[in-house]
Amino acid sequence: MQILVLLADGFEETEFVVPVDLWRRAGFKVTVASVSGADVVDGLHGIKVQADVALSKLEPTDFDAVFLPGGGVGVQNLKASAAVENTVCSLNDDNKWVLAICAAPTVLSKARILVDRKATCYPGCETDLVCREFSEERVVVDGNIVTSRGPGTAEEFALKCIAVMGGAELSQKIQSQIVAR
Repeated sequence: MQILVLLADGFEETEFVVPVDLWRRAGFKVTVASVSGADVVDGLHGIKVQADVALSKLEPTDFDAVFLPGGGVGVQNLKASAAVENTVCSLNDDNKWVLAICAAPTVLSKARILVDRKATCYPGCETDLVCREFSEERVVVDGNIVTSRGPGTAEEFALKCIAVMGGAELSQKIQSQIVAR
């Protein structure tokens, strides 16, 4: 499983670090792509992350999944990027996994891929969420799309993504290893 992480300045650190860490523990190959092309991406709370590559240098079809972490400023930067929208739409069109947490599902709305889907997002962002059905569930899976609510759901979100992409047994193994609830 190869997951492309789209990282923009102002991302919510917990929503990035927890999923990436758990996915790597599960044996998934995770590539962190800088949306701006900068080598280092600045988190909302001052944590800096070294990107693996600039998004502009990648071919989205090389990946099995794309992940968008939230964070208000980060999500605005994701929404401002045509390359982000093209990447999300390309993977969705190929029925590959599209993963988004916090305010990032609104990026999927902007790309018009949630119109016929059930989804969730950070409380208050639902006014910008164009979907078939909004849910207050902590993690929602609808077809190839997984959405979640915020920093406090990052662990559940990551484990659910492992379950749907790698199997329940693998997810339970990682859950046990990290002593998750």
